[in-house]
Amino acid sequence: MSTSRNRSRAVLALVVLGTLTVGTGCSASGKKGGSAEPAAQAVAKQSVAIGTAADSTGPDPAVPGAKPGGTVTVLQVSDFSHLDPARVWSSTNQTADLLLTRQLTSYQQVGNTTKLVGDLATDTGSSSDGKTWTYHLKAGLKYEDGSPITAQDVKYGIERTFQKELSGGPQYLQMWLTGKDDYSSVYSGPWSGQDLSAIQTPDAQTIVFHLASVHEDFPFALAMQSYSPVPKDKDTKAAFDQHPFSSGPYRIVSHDVDKGMVLARNPYWDAATDPVRHAYPDQWQFEFGAQEVDINQRLMAANGPDRTAMTFKVSIGADLASQVNGDPSLKARLVNQVTPFSEFFNINTKRVTDVKVRQALLEAFPRQQVRQLFGGPIYGDYTNTILSPVTNGYQDYDLYGVPATGDPDKAKALLAQSSNPHPTIVFAYSEDPVWQQAAVAVSQALDKAGFNVVTKAISSKNYYDETQKVDNQFDVYWGGWGPDWPSASSVIPPLFDGRQITDGGGNNSLFNDAGVNAEIDRIQGLTDLGQQNTAWGALDKKIMQSVPVIPWVDVRQVSLYGPGLGGVHTGFIGTCYPLDVYVK
Repeated sequence: MSTSRNRSRAVLALVVLGTLTVGTGCSASGKKGGSAEPAAQAVAKQSVAIGTAADSTGPDPAVPGAKPGGTVTVLQVSDFSHLDPARVWSSTNQTADLLLTRQLTSYQQVGNTTKLVGDLATDTGSSSDGKTWTYHLKAGLKYEDGSPITAQDVKYGIERTFQKELSGGPQYLQMWLTGKDDYSSVYSGPWSGQDLSAIQTPDAQTIVFHLASVHEDFPFALAMQSYSPVPKDKDTKAAFDQHPFSSGPYRIVSHDVDKGMVLARNPYWDAATDPVRHAYPDQWQFEFGAQEVDINQRLMAANGPDRTAMTFKVSIGADLASQVNGDPSLKARLVNQVTPFSEFFNINTKRVTDVKVRQALLEAFPRQQVRQLFGGPIYGDYTNTILSPVTNGYQDYDLYGVPATGDPDKAKALLAQSSNPHPTIVFAYSEDPVWQQAAVAVSQALDKAGFNVVTKAISSKNYYDETQKVDNQFDVYWGGWGPDWPSASSVIPPLFDGRQITDGGGNNSLFNDAGVNAEIDRIQGLTDLGQQNTAWGALDKKIMQSVPVIPWVDVRQVSLYGPGLGGVHTGFIGTCYPLDVYVK
């Protein structure tokens, strides 16, 4: 998922999934460490394990000190653009739907351990070939009106994602079930009465998926909110986007678009069936429309209802960081955790074809100076890899050993060995005050290394549209991504598969290497996830030998919450996670 902060989506981001609260990460210096070469026997890290059937039974282990009751206020800059699961993909929309929906699988977070477990399903599914997957629903699952959740509802919910009117959500299952990127040519959705034969429901408790090819990480994809159950007789089509029918622990009481929304407990949600969610608060009250600075000031003051207030996404900026960190009472109620989102600078490999020039760009790039403009260490931890530490398959390596301040002398030496010792580079950036300052820092650093730099401002509104064009006329430009589930299969193919180069796509470095494309196919065909993870980690390093991007930071979520709340931390989507929150 593309990332978002002033980063929207294009973003999904995301998003995607996902963070994962993990104990590993970066040192205080922000460098992920390691020598220039990883150990030969390096094994890909697995951040999220697949749980057992026993792990999939409810209830979710209690949060220490938590108790039921009270109201949580959530302060957001804007309303959720979508709540209809079929249209949900951005990280904030996904976070809201955590309270309203359930899926066949989901993520159980207990302390620093995250597992994929059966949610509506009794386990994470069974398959003998990676193509046919069978799930059995738990007994006693109910919607907000007390009616049962059935396998047919899960099928219908997924079929809805094919409707062109319900655009905006992920497209993984649609492509996997049809074997077509243009999946609508095979199936266009259920509203005209069509049935998707690739999903079968032999009874109310059983659902069988027939994929067109092997996808061993299929159970992870099913955890996305877009693949939630929807009963056919409750499908209000366009109106469903503002008031979805709840299968989760809360239901919508009222939704005044762009102003506020109130959620109350779903009285038919049964914690005994749910291994991933708590429903401690009685109510969630959302307020929309404030500016980020006002939200942060309210959370700092924590007056009245704001004592039990939080935000899903609003971060503390550089302007308030020193004040918050300097006040122990504020710092004590600060979420500050790495997310799955990584940010980098794309190098247009169709324009900058010489790998020596691309490596020189990486060597000269002022990563520290640019990060400081966005808040310094609170913005993110320096990275040298494509995959983030919270992604299965991640291996820590530093292929080039470049200091965060850049190395202009080494960059000059590389340019001297290249086809053009003084190349002209067009650096494109979003036309807002911080990026304007960043463009100056980048221009000065690259000039010092021997580049001729042309800076090109793009309106913030059109930034993604312009930089995601295949025929764009830029050489270096910011980008970001987060996995839709904690696997490199939702990072490396969309970013670096040359066959996926398209306007608006994820491969914005326009990287197309036949060897890499073939290795992507080989890895995706493996039926052992451990082997996949190791192979993805190795491919990460192989791709970076060609330098299609300049890795920059693994983003942090740094947010305040009121002193009357407990259980606030980041979640697998990279936002402040609501499912463990309680009122003290």
